Amino acid sequence: MLQIGAAVVPYQLRRSSRRRTLGLTVTPHEVRIHAPSWTPRAEIETYVVHQHDWLRRAWARMQARAPQPEPSALTDVRYLGRVLALDIQPALFSEVRRHGDTLRVYTPHDTDPLSLIRHWLHARAVRLLAWRLARIARRLGRAPSRFALSNAQTQWGSCTRSGHVRLNWRLVQAPLELIDYVAAHELAHLVHLDHSPRFWAQVAALCPEALARRAELRKMSTTLFQL
Repeated sequence: MLQIGAAVVPYQLRRSSRRRTLGLTVTPHEVRIHAPSWTPRAEIETYVVHQHDWLRRAWARMQARAPQPEPSALTDVRYLGRVLALDIQPALFSEVRRHGDTLRVYTPHDTDPLSLIRHWLHARAVRLLAWRLARIARRLGRAPSRFALSNAQTQWGSCTRSGHVRLNWRLVQAPLELIDYVAAHELAHLVHLDHSPRFWAQVAALCPEALARRAELRKMSTTLFQL
C-alpha cells in the first residue's frame, strides 16, 4: 500500500527486462510502478517518494473521474458481511427497520432513501467499530488518544502522530474479521508510524491472517464504497 496524501492506495510493482526507465501509472483502483528488472528496491522507493506530489494530484483526478453508482440502482446493502435486500416503501415518516435479511426503508416523498440507509449504517458503526477497536487495543496494551469515524472516499482508516485513530463508517458493511484487520492496522501505527517490516510484524501479531484479510478487503472495496 502507498500513502498518497490522506489516502492509502494499493500498488503493483511491475518489473521488466525490456524497460529502461522507472515510471508510474495511476488507475481508479491502484498505482502501478514500472521498473527495469535490475533496479534496486531502494532506488524504486526513492523514485516514488520524489513523485509523491504528482501521484497525489493524479490520484485525486482519477477519483474525481471515477463513475459513481446511481442510488436507484441499489437493490441491496451489506451489514457485517450479510447482504440485506432493500425494500423501499413510501410513507409519511422516515424510518429504517431490519427484518432478517431485508432492510425496510420507509421514505417520505421529499426524502432520499440513500441518505436514510447511510444514517442507519452510520448509527450502528459508532458503537460497533469502537467496540472492535477497543478489543484489539487491549491486546496491544495501548489505546488511541482519541477515536472517531471518518467519511473518507478512498481510505479505510488513519492514525496520527498524536494517536488519534479514525475508522471509515462504511466498514460496518464488512465482516467482523475485516473490521478487525483495519483496526489492527491503525493501532499498529501507535507503535510504528510507518509501513516498515516492524510495522507489518506488529499487524500480524494483532491479526495473524492480516495478508489474507487485506486482500479480501481490497476485493470488496469497490462495493463497500458505493454508499
